Parts: sequence; structure tokens; C-alpha cells
Amino acid sequence: MARVHVLLFGCMCCMEANFNKVRQIMSQLGFRTLNEMVGRSDMLEVDKEVLSDNEKLQNIDLSLLLRPTADIRPEAAQYCIQKQDHGLDMALDQKLIELSKPALEKGLPVYIEIPIHNVDRVVGTMLSHEVTKRYHLAGLPSLGAFLCHVMTLELEGDNNDYVGKGLSGGRIVVYPPKGSHFYPKENVVIAYFNGTTAERFCVRNSSAKAAVEGVGDHGCEYMRGGIVVVLGKTGRNFAVGMSGGIAYLVDLDKVEEEEDIFTLRTMIQHHQRHTNSQLAREVVADFENLLPKFIKVFPRDYKPVLAKMKDEEASKEALERAENEAEVELVEKDAFEQLKKLDASLNEKASQKVEAEPVKKPTQVSDAVKNRGFVAYDREGVQYRDPNVRMNDWKEVIEESRPGPVLKTQSARCMDCGTPFRRQENSGCPLGNKIPEFNELVYQNRWREALDRLLETTNFPGFTGRVCPAPCEGSCVVGIIENPVSIKRIECSIIDKAFEEGWMVPRSPLKRTGKTIAIVGSGPAGLATADQLNRMGHSVTVYERADRIGGLMMYGVPNMKTDKVNIVQRRVNIMADEGVKFVVNADVGVDPSYSLDRLREDNDAIFLAVGATKPRDLAVPGRQLSGVHFVMEFLHANTKSLLDSNLRDGHYISAKGKKVVVIGGGDTGSHGCSSIVNLELLPRPPQSRAPGNSWPQWPRIFRVDYGHQEAAAKFGKDPRSSEVLTKRFVGDENGAVKGLEVIRVYWEKDASGKFQFKEVEGSEEIIEADLVLLAMGFLGPESTVAEKLGVEQDNRSNF
Repeated sequence: MARVHVLLFGCMCCMEANFNKVRQIMSQLGFRTLNEMVGRSDMLEVDKEVLSDNEKLQNIDLSLLLRPTADIRPEAAQYCIQKQDHGLDMALDQKLIELSKPALEKGLPVYIEIPIHNVDRVVGTMLSHEVTKRYHLAGLPSLGAFLCHVMTLELEGDNNDYVGKGLSGGRIVVYPPKGSHFYPKENVVIAYFNGTTAERFCVRNSSAKAAVEGVGDHGCEYMRGGIVVVLGKTGRNFAVGMSGGIAYLVDLDKVEEEEDIFTLRTMIQHHQRHTNSQLAREVVADFENLLPKFIKVFPRDYKPVLAKMKDEEASKEALERAENEAEVELVEKDAFEQLKKLDASLNEKASQKVEAEPVKKPTQVSDAVKNRGFVAYDREGVQYRDPNVRMNDWKEVIEESRPGPVLKTQSARCMDCGTPFRRQENSGCPLGNKIPEFNELVYQNRWREALDRLLETTNFPGFTGRVCPAPCEGSCVVGIIENPVSIKRIECSIIDKAFEEGWMVPRSPLKRTGKTIAIVGSGPAGLATADQLNRMGHSVTVYERADRIGGLMMYGVPNMKTDKVNIVQRRVNIMADEGVKFVVNADVGVDPSYSLDRLREDNDAIFLAVGATKPRDLAVPGRQLSGVHFVMEFLHANTKSLLDSNLRDGHYISAKGKKVVVIGGGDTGSHGCSSIVNLELLPRPPQSRAPGNSWPQWPRIFRVDYGHQEAAAKFGKDPRSSEVLTKRFVGDENGAVKGLEVIRVYWEKDASGKFQFKEVEGSEEIIEADLVLLAMGFLGPESTVAEKLGVEQDNRSNF
């Protein structure tokens, strides 16, 4: 267990929401107070399974770490009995603030020369705070070592890590003692640094300029702006997650642009002038010969933006030059022909800038290495069965993933970024799954622990691993420069292995609280609530108006996406064995047997999890024709018939031999159709992120799911057609739908900036259809229960 895990566990235990759990742990260990627990490392046990699975730990002796502190120093206090005095009143900055009063109060320049010792920490930070407080300079507030831009710190000597952390425009100059004889570029020191910096140099730099003679590991990580010049070697993971700024490194490639050469030479000259660096002096003296050994490093996504800006500027300058020459010569020329030649010339230059074909990386190797795995290996996401095979059955479309080289390689691609975007409220996993942790455990083949980590945040990984659109992958840091980690596949594999190994068994609560809870609705929200409340010891009863438990997971998701018996019902059975009661065919609020008054009398609380079951309708002429259905009517009837009789009872909406049109999103199957068309009012999404859809937001891009694959395999093309508006349904003399009248539309912004669609004149057409499915989303819950309970609802009927 890493130190950070211990710290995080301690923080979690201190949270008020976890107080009762902490008391339970303390009672199990035999402690009455937290003070009694401090220093009791003898209560820790070595996980022998972890030791046996990792050969690097075989010969490590942890006995001294687990020795109680009371045995080492019996007379010493085991917990804090005296408040610490950090001596802030004696900080060097207090003296600097006093000496800087002429500058702070009257704006006069001040020069201070003063000794700095190793015990003087974050020098300049408090002074920078005083400057910012008075003059409100641009930049970050005074936190940590944020140095504002009116200040310069010059240090003769060496320093430790985090020098210039959060540098906000200030200048820091560091050079060795003038009487020293060592070669600075071979020593770690820490604007301009005459020497080699330790690891994590310029992490998250946003605007600072720095020149240095070498960096350790993780240099320029998540850098967003600024310029860095490195005259020596770099460590591992240089520029990982870099999204802006520029770094110049000594390497074998060339720096050719005049602006880059000028910037590079100027920064090295400043570095030499400020630090009197011998290495910088040598580089400046032989700059022309050494220039080809510098390489310019900047983000891949940033490169095409700069190239586009440069091309636009070149086009503008060329056009202005052509116009000026024409005025000087005072001769008539065909301007259109001149512009065509200019455009052809620019296109020819652009075509010459062809990048080398990227080397194809493996998606699985026999013994994957975690270090730089996201660079060495490519993504392999959830795999589907052959569409020509799966169209002939109703089994799950995904291929089963078993532990082996593929999953080890894919988990090795996780870069342990530590960035929380995977589990924020507006991006990443809405459940807060601890993704890097279970990825690491899968990589180490510690599947049981990976399951425990997964179950900490989600009740039904077997559901989410199949139907979730994986917003976590959209916010994966690896996705900035490479394809994201296959998080969804790994999650699904963990829970599938857990059931295969018999780890998922009923775990009934140790005692009951005597409280009874009624949950109306057995969809994912209702089941998750029931699972959590049952674990707490409450007696829970779930009421479902359908004939099977599962709600959306049972009748709203096709069987080929999530198997109803082997996935949904299997998990419901475990909950039933744990004590959760399920009542089906119970239409609460409608059936007198399940009136709300009766539920109120019999229970301490009622939880409404009825789901958003009110579909969005299409109010156009002909809507009443037979053959026009909401997509949920189609899915419910077909799934029920499949489960009841394997479709032998005929109680389903058949698409066999029919021309099917699906209006709206989704991937309703094309099994047995003679044709299928999917109409969408909105524009077709781009293949990659649009400018307003940056990482870590959910990528709104064009996707091909299993239903689209099957339609393409059967009919030879993707069934979707974008920017199409349905005007009316066309019927026959028997009142059955036979087609749709549609028209093309385009989208543009109105005066308020909102996008509005406009019809394309003359684009009307009739599409033949025997079966029309409306898949335009849902408005909210049905209002029956809310009205009888007096629950307030919004305009979309949400509670």
C-alpha cells in the first residue's frame, strides 16, 4: 500500500459520513478512542497474497515497520499533546516585507541582498502576497510559492523541489556559489537555473519562461503555456498531458523556423547573462553548429492550430503583396487567375507537409510493461461478435473478455495520471468509480481486490459495464494524445470474472433496524437504492408494475445488449437472497391493492424510482395510423415474448419483411427487415471533437454501435440520415402507415445565438415504410403517483 493510500484512507475515515463505519472498525479492533489507535502498527497485517503475486516484494522484510512505536520509545507520547509552532513570525519573508516597505507603500524600487539558509522555506511567497494584495496584479492569488511579475529572486546556492511553484510572472535566477568548483550541469539545483532540476519541473506551467540544463522525470507534465528550454537530458514521461506551451530540447531533429531560432537564442543568452552559466556560454558561442541538435516539443493538437494560423497569415500577406505589386506596376492583370495560382501554390506547399505513416502498435503482448504502456500499446475496446453471425440469434453481441494478455496490456495503458476528471460531476464517471485503482489491480492480476474496489462505488457493474456509454473514457487523460484506456472493457471483465469465480454471493446484513422502506420502480435507481438500504439493515420491498423485475434493464434494453436471465435476473436473485422483497404486477397508485395510502401505513418511507417513462411524441398528421409505435412499445413486447416463449407466442411487433423507419437516435435492431432507415433531425456529429467540445467533456462524435454495424452488414450501408424533418405519415385505405413525407433542413444561429433549423426548399420526398418506430427520448415520469402524493413537478413532470 502506497503512502497516499494510507493518507486517503485516513481522510475518508475522518469524514462525518463515515463516522459510524469508523466506530465499527474501532470496536472490532478493541479501541475506544482514536488516540488509542495512534502508533499501533502491530494491528496491521501483511497481505501474503500480494507478496506472492509480486516478485519484487519477495525479499522485503516489513517487520520493523509493523513494530509498535511504544516498543521503540516507551516513554514518548503516542499522539499530539503539544501544539506545533511553525515560527511564521520568524520567517525570512517577514524581514523582506519590512525591508520592502518603500516599494510596497510608495512604489519605489528596492534591492535586497540577504543570506538564505536551508531552513528558510517558500521565500518570497508572503512578500508576493503583500504586493498582490495592494496592487491587484494579474495572476494567481498568493498560495504556495506564487511569485508575481514585479519581483525577481536571485539565489546563489542550491535549492530543493517546487521552486517557482505556481510562478505568476516573477523571475527566479539560481546559480551555484561563486567559489564552487563543480560543474553545475551535472548537479541538481533549482526564469533561469544553472544546473539540473529534479523531477516534476514546470508541471502545469501556464505562462512562465524557463531555461535549465537538464530535468528529471515528469518534466512539463500537463503544461498549458509558457516556454521551456532544456540544454541537457530529460527524464521519463516528459511532456505527458501537455496541452499548450512550447519546449525546446537538445536532440537530433532541427529547429528551422526563424521565430523559433530567435526565441531559442534569446532565452539561452538571457540564461547565460543571469546565471553566468559555462554551458550556456558554450552553446551561444557555437550556436549555429548546435542548432540542428535542438528539437521543438509542443502538443500534437496544438500543432495543426499553429499551422492553420500560419497558412492564413501567409495567404493574407501574399494577397496584400500581390495587390501592392499590382498597384506599383499599374498594369492590368486577371485578379481571379492570380488568386487561383496563389491558392494552388499554397495547396502544393501544404501537400508537401505529409507526416510519416504512424507505426502500428500492438494491442496485446505476452508480458505487458506498465511504464509508458500508453505509448507502447494501442487501445482494444469492447469487441463484438461477427455481425453476420449475431444477426441470427438474440444472444449478447459482446465477446467475452477473459483474464490474459489482452486485459493485462490494456490495463498497462493506464498512466496513473492522478487527474480527477474521470469522476467529476460534469465529466467522467458519474458514479465516481476508482478507475486507476482497479486498472492497476487488474494489471497486477489481483482480480478479487479489483472487484472490491469496483463495488465500493457501483452496485451493478454488470449493468454499467454493458450499457454505460463510458464517459470515463471521454475524460481519460491518455485520450488527449492517444486513444483512451479501455475502461469499460476492464470493468465488465472484473464483474464477469467475479461471478465465474463465485465471489458474488449473498451478503445479508448482520442485524435489522426495524425500519421498512417501499421502493416504487425496479429500474437501476430503484434496485441500487434497495441494495444500499438493505445493506444498512432496513427491510426493503420493491414494487414493479411489469411482470419482471429490472425496469429499464429488463424491458428497455435489448437482450443482445444485456442478457436478461444471465445478467439482470442473476443479480436480482442475489438481492432476493439478501432479504430484499420483490412484488411484480403491482401498479402502485392505480391498482387498489397497492394504493399509496396503504404503502404509507405499512412503511416508514417511500422512495419513488418510477423512471422517465413518458416518451416524446411526434405530433404530425397521420400519427394515429397503425404501424407507428413508440420504440419502447416495440422493445417491451419483443423482449417479453422472447423471455416467455422464445417468440413462439407471437405477442410482439414483427419487423419481418417490412420497411422500417426509426425516427430519432438509438440502435434498434434490423433483424428480419427488408430495409431500415434511421432519420435524425440534428446534424451528423463530426468524426472527432469539435472546437467547442474539448477534453475532458463527453465527446460528441459520430459513433457506430452494434445495430449500425448489423444494418451495414445486411444492407450495405449505415442506416442513418441526418438533418431530416418528418412532415406527415402517409397511410393506405385500411389506416396502416405506408410511408413518410420528409424534408431536408439545415441549422443556423438566430439573433439570440441559439441554433434553429430551416427547411431546404424543394427537398421534399416520400420514404416507404410499413413500420415506424419513434425513438426521440423521454420527457419525464408519468404524473399518476406524483399527483396522488402531492409531489411538486417541473414542466417536464420531473419530481
